[in-house]
Amino acid sequence: MAREAADGARAPAWRRALSGWVPLAVVLAVLVALMYPVALLLGLPLARTRMDNVANWVRATTTPKPLSAAPADVGAGAPAGAQLRFGGAENLTTARSVLVYGDRPVDATYDLLDGAAHLRDAVAGPLLEWGGALTGPLDARSPGDADTPADVATGAGVSEGVAGHVFALPAGRWEALYLGGRLLVPGADDAIERPDGVLATFTFPEAETGPVLVNGQLLLEGEGFEGDGRRIELRSPAPFNASVRRVSGDYAVLDAAAGTIALAEASAEAPRVATATLAVVERLVGEVDGVNRVFHLQHAPLVESDAGRRIMLEDVELSPAAERPAERVDGERKAFTFTSDRGVVTVNGAEALEGRDFGRAGPVVTFTVAPPRNAALRQYPDYVVNDPATGVITLAKPPAAGSRVWAATYTYYDHPACGSSEIECFLSMPQHPMPFPHWIAKRIPAFLTNYPLSDARNVVRATLYTAGGTLTALAFGGLLGVLLAIVFVGIRPLERALLPWVIASQTVPIIALVPVLLLLLGNAGVTVQTSLVPAALIGAYIAFFPVTVGTVTGLRSVDPLSLDLMKSYASSPLQVFWKVRFPAAVPYLFVSLKLGAAAALVGALVAETESNNRLGLGYAIVGQVQAGNVSDVWILLLISAALGIGLVALVGLLQRFTAPWERR
Repeated sequence: MAREAADGARAPAWRRALSGWVPLAVVLAVLVALMYPVALLLGLPLARTRMDNVANWVRATTTPKPLSAAPADVGAGAPAGAQLRFGGAENLTTARSVLVYGDRPVDATYDLLDGAAHLRDAVAGPLLEWGGALTGPLDARSPGDADTPADVATGAGVSEGVAGHVFALPAGRWEALYLGGRLLVPGADDAIERPDGVLATFTFPEAETGPVLVNGQLLLEGEGFEGDGRRIELRSPAPFNASVRRVSGDYAVLDAAAGTIALAEASAEAPRVATATLAVVERLVGEVDGVNRVFHLQHAPLVESDAGRRIMLEDVELSPAAERPAERVDGERKAFTFTSDRGVVTVNGAEALEGRDFGRAGPVVTFTVAPPRNAALRQYPDYVVNDPATGVITLAKPPAAGSRVWAATYTYYDHPACGSSEIECFLSMPQHPMPFPHWIAKRIPAFLTNYPLSDARNVVRATLYTAGGTLTALAFGGLLGVLLAIVFVGIRPLERALLPWVIASQTVPIIALVPVLLLLLGNAGVTVQTSLVPAALIGAYIAFFPVTVGTVTGLRSVDPLSLDLMKSYASSPLQVFWKVRFPAAVPYLFVSLKLGAAAALVGALVAETESNNRLGLGYAIVGQVQAGNVSDVWILLLISAALGIGLVALVGLLQRFTAPWERR
């Protein structure tokens, strides 16, 4: 043992330092490695929840699939045997489609395969009806100079350098857009991440190319953002709750109010609108035999609040409107009067069957059993959506055999916006309970340089401010703890009288004590929002107890033989303290000071939080928590931990200079 100690003493200083840091580095590496599985353990259930919640899914709207190319002679019609191709109809089949012109089904048999209809019967013209051309291309102008329709449109937020992309739609209803005779397909992907005013990096579910729309402002790659596949980096953060989309089709609506669109590819030629066109639409699935009333749409789940849903029976649009009874549902009344003399009747969302649950005499419905008090009693004259999750609807009357029930347009939830798997959803989550360590490391440079050093919100300044408050608290708490320990050791009756109260002081919740202290300090004229006094007092209040207990233990750890020896030399109590008790108490004192340093830091952070002191780390942590910036919260927690380690190391350095005999 002696030889090993001698060898260790003769070892170079760098080797001794390295042997001390290696265990710390190993533990740190293990902790960092463990953060990855823990992050997955905490984040994957949240990702699954996001996938299961249809509110987080991408919405898609099914619309008529028009001709993919405008015919040279739109009024000539199409003979039997002709092949007509429709854009977006690749997933439709003959049995599940209807050929229409405008809102009128076309009486022609055909075979639909891969988006192309092979006509068995001739189709009389016209095949398409042209409307006006779009205004443009538009140049960016100052909103203050807007005096023409083009200026009004561009004044809505179009940036410089987008000429050839922005066009204004003509007034009136239209069904399709064509450019050079080619059908333009609309499409825009919403960003997965939620803009928070700070975030500049966004990911899109599918779109890998195309301009980006931010609150109706068109940004081009290389000018307003840099793209890397489905991920983009804006040159400046998007505003809080902004709409961030990427053009995934040929065009996207730029500003609905101004009637402007943005083309994915610049064009000097203006697109044209078709007010009517031959198109393929979805047929509702269900037997049309004159008896069946239940059908379902080909895509689900449906968006329940879809105001644009249009269900058609031949050329008649069915209404989804609900009628309320004229009478109040009081739990006793059985007869109720509605506006219409037909319809699907529901009680609390469940369909009531005519002839079994109620009878009808015109608009008056009489139940066999009175509906419950305050029940939701409704009548749907045309149809009701029974189950939005599966897209099932019930018509008020069975359609005649051979008639066509079809959907002109409706919106449904297509797929989770976050991705097709849990891990994709986890990686695309804007915030994580525990981010991956390399995500936190990537955020550190930007976080530390977010504000200049001269700004009070700078994190370095906040760290130094909290460190100052903690050191002040430790000095006061340490001094009070040492004095109490000396008194307790020197005067035993006083210890028995005061020690229970010292212990009881530590049972008072700090969260309840701080408001009282802040009130007293405010009445005393202290500006608690900018003062170190609350942090110093609360930190000292927490720190003095471990110092008191540790110092008392150290002062009483003296060898009795040493005390007897000092008495034999007729030493005074002061000499006994300095020569025997204090040296014996030094190790205990500094161990308790290290504990007190950590406790004082916690007290300072709590005091800064409760006093709304914007100059410290405590307020910064609460601000990032409220903002939902989890990565920044972890950075602040790491800074706080590093500050605590630094304060404990400072106490250890003080011990080396104060008690050199303790170095070994």
